[in-house]
Amino acid sequence: MEKIRGIIYACLSAATFGMIPLFANTAMQEGVNNDTILVYRYMIAAIVYGIYLLFRKTDLRISKKACVELLWAGVGGYGITAYFLFLSYRYMPTGIATSIHYLYPVVVAIFMSLFYRQHLSLLVKGAIGLAIAGVYFMSWSGGEIKWAGLVFAILTTFTYGTYIVALNRPLLRSMNPDVLTFYVLLFTALFYWIAAGVKGTFTLNYTPHFLFDMSMLGILSTVISARLLVAAVARIGSVATSVLGTLEPITAIIVGVYAFHEELGIKNFVGLLLVLMSVLIVILSMNERHRKSKERTANN
Repeated sequence: MEKIRGIIYACLSAATFGMIPLFANTAMQEGVNNDTILVYRYMIAAIVYGIYLLFRKTDLRISKKACVELLWAGVGGYGITAYFLFLSYRYMPTGIATSIHYLYPVVVAIFMSLFYRQHLSLLVKGAIGLAIAGVYFMSWSGGEIKWAGLVFAILTTFTYGTYIVALNRPLLRSMNPDVLTFYVLLFTALFYWIAAGVKGTFTLNYTPHFLFDMSMLGILSTVISARLLVAAVARIGSVATSVLGTLEPITAIIVGVYAFHEELGIKNFVGLLLVLMSVLIVILSMNERHRKSKERTANN
């Protein structure tokens, strides 16, 4: 029963995260700037998550060193990812941009090879090649490549990949996942609030439709998605959860087609298939590496 719950949680987490374009793009089409959307999203998420943790009587105290690491990982990795992702929505179909973002496991594998000297197998190298080909086809629109959207979408894979790698640092890895997530959301919210204030781009918006979109973006696609992810990993493990995460780009594609009437060609779908294949290969290869490492440790 717990495994079934874990599968359901993983699917719901992926689906709710994949709904980000539904709420973000609607606000963009109404003329709301990115900075305002990001401030509302993360402020709502941080407040709701904070209330949830206080209700559960979770100890939110952290050390100064943890605070600094969370600030860098949150703002420099997790937070800036949303900024680039929203920028990519302005230049290419939202479903395609979100699907390219899903390449971050491939980037994580490359980072672990470059900075932690982990060997990349021939299979993983082939997956990286598939990923590059997939991104090329997914970015094809109207007989040309949408380079601006492609650049911003690819940047999200690097920034989020940086965040995932940062989470492997001993101090952050030892933290309560709920507390870590709360501070990542809080620091991201404060960063965008300060940045928008300095640039003078933040605007108050009290329209019911906008507040509904931001509430859904902050609660459904951020807090609930993150919490379901933690629950899924605890029940079925990170690999199975990651594999089920393929629902994220699929959901984003469906939202783009049916909510925003985005047109996708055969090349786009071929690209999506190549991206999903590359991500699955990398995830399964990383799991096999982790299993062999545990076996060697046990034998020693």
